[in-house]
Amino acid sequence: MNVSAKVFVVGLVSSVTFAVGAAPAAADVPLEDFSSPAAAVQPVTTVAQQLDTTEDALAGASIESVLQVEEEIATVPHGYDVEAAIELAKSEIGTSRPTGWNAPGECIMSAQRWVKAGNGAWNGSGDPVANYTGATRVSLADAEAGDIIQYEYTASPTSWVTGVHTVLITEVNDDGTFTIIQSNSPGGSGLVTEEQDWTPAPPEGFTAAVWRF
Repeated sequence: MNVSAKVFVVGLVSSVTFAVGAAPAAADVPLEDFSSPAAAVQPVTTVAQQLDTTEDALAGASIESVLQVEEEIATVPHGYDVEAAIELAKSEIGTSRPTGWNAPGECIMSAQRWVKAGNGAWNGSGDPVANYTGATRVSLADAEAGDIIQYEYTASPTSWVTGVHTVLITEVNDDGTFTIIQSNSPGGSGLVTEEQDWTPAPPEGFTAAVWRF
């Protein structure tokens, strides 16, 4: 039996539409297990930083201009008393605090406490990107004592997911490794610890972002 071209096309479109509609949705990202339901859902936001160094922004720029931007970022000074922040962080090594949403034992809340002890303007809040409103993102090669390393979930940097972690750099070692102080490691302990000869080792799918206040 002959089938008109129109009928054939309509049938083909219908089959394709069905196939697309039947495709399973992407699996939800696992959320960090905080004690409060407030942590279950975080708003997705984008934050404008001081210098736009995204690939799109630098596309077509000359090598000289790109290097100039990178040099400007690397030389941005800290806007707070780094020594005071490190002094407080060191004084807390071996102590522990409660954990849970916004609790003082959480890694990012502890890092905020230390930076604010040096009158750092850590005024951001919310997600792992919005927290750094007003800070400058620098490369790992330019990281200095007083900088914060934040593990971000690459596919959704604004999401609180298992694997997100925050540490304070207290020293850059001669071999390129860092000495860092962190809280809530292991997770749920609220314990403040120091690690020497440390290098970022984010879980698969995560990025180590370096922020300077």
